[in-house]
Amino acid sequence: MISARDISKVFNAGRPSEFTALHGVSLDIRLHETTVLKGPSGSGKTTLLALLGCMSRPTTGRIFLNDREITSLPERFLTEIRRSTFGFVFQQFNLIKGISALENVMAPAYPTGEKFSLLRRRALAALEMFNLEKRADAKVEWLSGGEAQRVAIARALINNPTVIIADEPTAHLDTRLAHEFIGIMADLKAKGSTIILASHDPIVYDSELADRVVEMRDGQVVSQGISA
Repeated sequence: MISARDISKVFNAGRPSEFTALHGVSLDIRLHETTVLKGPSGSGKTTLLALLGCMSRPTTGRIFLNDREITSLPERFLTEIRRSTFGFVFQQFNLIKGISALENVMAPAYPTGEKFSLLRRRALAALEMFNLEKRADAKVEWLSGGEAQRVAIARALINNPTVIIADEPTAHLDTRLAHEFIGIMADLKAKGSTIILASHDPIVYDSELADRVVEMRDGQVVSQGISA
C-alpha cells in the first residue's frame, strides 16, 4: 500500500510567485487495484502523482510505501525505490529521439548494471509483448502514435515495477488508441500490477479498469469512491 498523510506541496516558497499545489491531502493506494485521479487541469493530479512516485518530495506531510516512511529518505534511496518499484508513462511519452525503440526501452535499466545481452533480450521481450519486435530498430520519430505509446509502456515495464504510474496517458490519443491503452492496462492489472492514473478523460475514469476514482479540485481531494 502507498499512503499519503496530510501532504502539501508549495512551489517557490517565500517568493511573490509562491503557489500551493496540494493542500493537506491524505490518500491510500491499494495494491493490485487501479486508482484514477480525476479532475480538471490545475487540480493537483500531476503533483500528487509525482509525490506518490517518489519523483518529488512534499513540503509537509508524510508518504509511506508498504508501511515504510519514505518522505525523508536520502535521494540515493529514493532513486532506487523509483527504479525498482515504479514504472512511469508520461503524457508526452518522453521517448528519446534519435535512438531506436529498443534503446528507449532499455534506457531506464542501464543504471542497474545488468549485462547488456541480458538487458537487450528482456527489452526485446517487452516489445514483443506489444507486437513491436519488428520495429525494435526503428527510431522513435518514425513510429506511429500507437507504436510510440506501446514503446513508452514497454519502457515503463523494463525494471519489472510493481506500480505503474501514468499521467494523462490518453490526452494526445484518438478514441481507438485510448481504448487500446485501457486494454493494455487491464492486462497488466490482471497480472498483478498496481496502477495509478491521472486523467480528466471519461474513457479512463468511466472504464471498467478503474477500481476507485479520486476526484481532485484546487489541490484537494473532494471525493473518493468505488468506480461505477
